[in-house]
Amino acid sequence: MKRIIDIRTLFFIFILCFSFSLPVKSETFEAWKETFAKQAIKEGIDAAFLEEILPQMHLLHSVVKSDRKQPEFHATFWDYLDKRVTENRIRQGKKNYQTYEAVLTKAAQKYGVPPHYILAFWGLETNFGSYMGTVDTLSALGTLAYDKRRRTFFTKQLISFIKIMQDNQLNHVKGSWAGAFGNFQFMPTTFMAYAVDGDGDGRIDLVNSIPDAVESAAHYLSSIGWQSGQRWGREVQIMSDADWHKIHPEKPAPLKQWAEWGILPADGSNWDPDSLEMPAELIMPMGVHGPIFLVYPNFRIIMKWNKSILYALSVGLLADRIAGYETKFYAPRKNKHFSYDQAKQLQKKLREKGYYQGAIDGDLGKETRRAIVRYQKENNLPPDGYATEELLNILNS
Repeated sequence: MKRIIDIRTLFFIFILCFSFSLPVKSETFEAWKETFAKQAIKEGIDAAFLEEILPQMHLLHSVVKSDRKQPEFHATFWDYLDKRVTENRIRQGKKNYQTYEAVLTKAAQKYGVPPHYILAFWGLETNFGSYMGTVDTLSALGTLAYDKRRRTFFTKQLISFIKIMQDNQLNHVKGSWAGAFGNFQFMPTTFMAYAVDGDGDGRIDLVNSIPDAVESAAHYLSSIGWQSGQRWGREVQIMSDADWHKIHPEKPAPLKQWAEWGILPADGSNWDPDSLEMPAELIMPMGVHGPIFLVYPNFRIIMKWNKSILYALSVGLLADRIAGYETKFYAPRKNKHFSYDQAKQLQKKLREKGYYQGAIDGDLGKETRRAIVRYQKENNLPPDGYATEELLNILNS
């Protein structure tokens, strides 16, 4: 026997389903600030100071937009380098060395980080202090702490920044949309852990005090493992008879081992006999057909500052030029772009063939590069881990 559902039951089911489809009303920014204030006070921030500055914290929709933004194409080595290691920046680096030689020398003697590396970071981060950002840091961090995507991380950053404001009499600081500020664009937790009073005035100001900023940068690099007396790396060439079955990109081996595998300085010289035990990794930012580098332990220290391989290469190359070394690239300048849509197609094909298990997000990170290397090795291709249109065509064939 059929059960007949009356009109009232149908109406109830409709309302129930419709109510579940409605978006949950989000907490307002002002209500969130009240909740945040209670947490901040528990973590040691003075209630009176908090009451004074919280009205200055505003919701910035542009910050959320920047946090979600994804470029159309992946930047190539040449794109990245041309914008950052410029002749003007090299000249400014040398000029700033002359201006702040005493400050830089003091930091180098104290922390073991040479001046040209400090200058390279300074140049890349803020163009030697000429552009530290235009976004109110308090509001940027407040917006990102309110936004749910990375709330835990940015709440910690916001609390740290308010403590910095409270302890160092800083106010109305402007920086990047992501909350980094000062001459070297420190995040607040980095400031809390590594910033020092370089000028001895009893407060730490990475925005207005060059001695504070320079010594803090040197202290940070030293604390995370900078090895005094070592360079970052150099360009190399892979000989035509190199054994790709033995070469493992980004896996350290002594220089003498790389030499045995057919990898030599790009200028055709031999390795310094005194450096043959130095551990090094092979970096191919544009695959086997682009510039190739062997990098030393300090390169990985640079990457602790910024995880981008292209950023770390730019620091090393800019530091060399500021120090007076001439940089000549021996690899041909080929600059083919690879889009995020192509990267997603590549990830999808690698997953279909069993090489990749990660997200199809177009991000050519470590997991994707490793999947490419595995595929290349099993298909007798040079395992450079580099995504190209040619590789995508092979996967589609």
